[in-house]
Amino acid sequence: KRKIPWKGIFPPPPPFPNVGTLRRLHGLADCDRALEDIEKEKNNLLGFQAKKPWEVFTDRSLRWQLLTIILLNIAQQLNGINAIYFYADYVFRQCGIPMDKIPYATVGTGACECITALTCGMLIECLGRKVLIMGGYILMSICCVFFTLTLTFQGVSPVFPYLSMVCVFAFILSFGLGPGGVTNILTTELFTQTARPAAFMIAGSVNWLSFFFISMVFPFIVIGLQQYCFLVFLVVCSLVATYIFFLIPETKNKTFVEIQNEFQSSNKNKFSSSDGAGTILLSTSI
Repeated sequence: KRKIPWKGIFPPPPPFPNVGTLRRLHGLADCDRALEDIEKEKNNLLGFQAKKPWEVFTDRSLRWQLLTIILLNIAQQLNGINAIYFYADYVFRQCGIPMDKIPYATVGTGACECITALTCGMLIECLGRKVLIMGGYILMSICCVFFTLTLTFQGVSPVFPYLSMVCVFAFILSFGLGPGGVTNILTTELFTQTARPAAFMIAGSVNWLSFFFISMVFPFIVIGLQQYCFLVFLVVCSLVATYIFFLIPETKNKTFVEIQNEFQSSNKNKFSSSDGAGTILLSTSI
């Protein structure tokens, strides 16, 4: 054989998963548990190939996970947050904020987003995914109610325009701590390795289509409903919070296989399937 002069100079690539990367991500204490979860999921899915997006749509065992991520990604765009970001200047003018104060109010929206980006990562492991995302939508619903009231009575007192601005900031904080930080994590955790890439493709497509839809429709909503425009977002946030409360399990400290099994078992209890579709994945130790 022809000898390759550089062979042996470079170390061989580390086996999957890269233990050093897991240690940096999870720390020494949780590295072994994370590695065990990955290996357990890998062993349960031996012989399975990665699913295509259309295969995920036709897989009855994934229908509730798929419906969940589609609804959550639609709600992430239709809950009103992008309406505030796109038309922040217009919203603050409608609130009655003086023109010379609007740039500072717009900077405040960015500051709220930075605060949530720093705090969401610390809260998500303490409170759990379900509590954060459901609590976020509940708080956003409350903000929509108060925002509508302050817009309606903004001529009563000069304080009301500034209360409207506070409602906008509270709305952004609620979004960042809940839906903004948890939606993509749930897309990862509700699917096993074979369906996860296709699920992200579907979620991303739905997200961008919803983004385009609300950017086109919101000006007409404002023209038609005026100060009551955020009642539309109140309905969206309330319905999504109700769906999360009844149908989405808590995924904190659970493996991907356990989450998959919990979804399938709960669906069998709530909605009996005539064809018996869906296979419960084994969760035995290695």
